[in-house]
Amino acid sequence: MTNSKNELVKEYHERNVRWTNKSLEQLSFYNNLLLTLSVGFLSFSFESEKFDSNHLTITKIDWSITFLSASLLLIVFVTLIGLILVITRLQDFKLTRQVNQIRQRMYEHSSKKLDEKTPDKYTFWKKLILNFKKYPMITMEDCKNYKNEQQKEKERIESDFRELRNIVHDLGDNTWSLTKFQTFCFALGIITYFLSF
Repeated sequence: MTNSKNELVKEYHERNVRWTNKSLEQLSFYNNLLLTLSVGFLSFSFESEKFDSNHLTITKIDWSITFLSASLLLIVFVTLIGLILVITRLQDFKLTRQVNQIRQRMYEHSSKKLDEKTPDKYTFWKKLILNFKKYPMITMEDCKNYKNEQQKEKERIESDFRELRNIVHDLGDNTWSLTKFQTFCFALGIITYFLSF
């Protein structure tokens, strides 16, 4: 009974790893595709002669130029979101690797299992600045000396680890939110471009 349970758990774990890798590959492909399409669309849709011959005024609105301008601005915005998304994903992968490495080192050197609780979610505003936040550091020495540390230092290490996990979790949330927002803005940019005809 236990053996079959362990085999089933192992199979589920392998499935999870496989589908996690697949979803990360597809997300990367989709992000790269949207970034490439938005840059390509910018070069395709920008027509300088339309802007040279017309002037934007409030009294006499040329809807063709207005929609074209809105489309171009949206696509530039999509490109900027794409670049922010790339940075967010890089930070997410870097910190996820660190979290796993710290967990492994801590168990290997001090036989300490670190926090497994569901990470806390940050507020919208705190999520916005995660890419610019200073991240807590847990060194190899911290992992090796954990057993011999004072209680206050142990609490600091555990608190820093929990903070890192929260940051990683929310960077992952940011990735998906930015991808959805980027998709919406790209679709809106295409629609406004076709309305400019």
